[in-house]
Amino acid sequence: MRGKSKIGVYGILIAGTLWVAFLAGCLNGGFLQYGSLRGRVLSVAGAPLDGVLVEVANRSTLTLADGSFLIDKVPTGKRYVFFSHSDYAGRVLEVDIAADTICDVNPEGVVYLAEKTPQTQRDFLFEIYQLGFYERVVDEANSFLVLYPQDSLQGDVLFVRGASLYYLEEYAKSVADLNAVINSYPESEFADDAQYLLAKSYGEGYGDYYRAISEYRRLIEQYPQSDLVGAAYYEIGDCYYILGDYFGAYQSYQQVQEFGGELERKSIYAIGHCMYKLNNFLEAARYFDEYVSRYPNTDLSDDAQYFEGAALYRAERFSEALAAFEACVERYPQGTWYNGIAIAPAALFHKGLCLERLQRYAEAYQIYLYIIKNYPGAKWADGSSLIKSVRFRIDWLNQSVF
Repeated sequence: MRGKSKIGVYGILIAGTLWVAFLAGCLNGGFLQYGSLRGRVLSVAGAPLDGVLVEVANRSTLTLADGSFLIDKVPTGKRYVFFSHSDYAGRVLEVDIAADTICDVNPEGVVYLAEKTPQTQRDFLFEIYQLGFYERVVDEANSFLVLYPQDSLQGDVLFVRGASLYYLEEYAKSVADLNAVINSYPESEFADDAQYLLAKSYGEGYGDYYRAISEYRRLIEQYPQSDLVGAAYYEIGDCYYILGDYFGAYQSYQQVQEFGGELERKSIYAIGHCMYKLNNFLEAARYFDEYVSRYPNTDLSDDAQYFEGAALYRAERFSEALAAFEACVERYPQGTWYNGIAIAPAALFHKGLCLERLQRYAEAYQIYLYIIKNYPGAKWADGSSLIKSVRFRIDWLNQSVF
């Protein structure tokens, strides 16, 4: 033991010093790599523009008289560069910063800015909205609405600001903007989009699902040609499901079927759950089986395969349920629930239950032992212990059967 103490106080101090240095390096970005970004900014007519604000990765500078700029200490990787000037429309470019390299802003090394007009600024707003820069959209939209209070593009800008506020979860402000688009600019190409996001604001934002249903129905009635009608029916189904009205949800999901594509795919899975909640287990199993047959490799395929087995089990079709649970484990051995918890242990447990109901007790017992050995920390989807349930079945078999 005495030999192990030779490090003593001095060794501890040295180790501590090294650890502090390690932390300091991390905190000061010692493990980050940097490059530089350069370029020139010109007007569309070719004149150099000075005083243009160039921003990238929390670094910024102003262009010089010849329009040139250089920004050092830019973290490596894909970055977005923003260009702003009071007289010119904003612009954004994606660049790839390499370590210890002076990188050009684009192959030509030149960025052209168009004069600021309602149209060019509106286009810039939609570009950065599509890239997900919602806070910047709100700031730029605020400036637009002050600069061009009577412009015909106000409806578009109110929409893009309201949509950005929705994604920023500022629902009260979002609702105000979206209502303004619907009521003041009913002919806007974004009126249906505004109506859709308004409904989502009441549902996902405020949890007022009855109001959300009303707003989705308004979209369906007032914008029957909108590409969002199918999505509105689907969202109505979700609202009814959350409210516990499973038949109402089923009816809405059924209406989604005619729209095909991704909406139809999701609705098949959702209808299966409605049927399950309505205790129509054979119909539920049919829908889950249809989902797996048509869409065997989606993020919901493993769930659907499991619930097909669960529905058949509830319908007391134990042999068919056994086959469904076996398929779940065989086809989706790495499948997980939405929260990352493995599905296979639950499928195996229910396989054991099916074997018990078929009086194949020894096989069920072996399944339970297999779960304990191979999934020692297994949980149910809600995070509770699945192993506890397994041990209960083992104890019951030992006391009542064997």
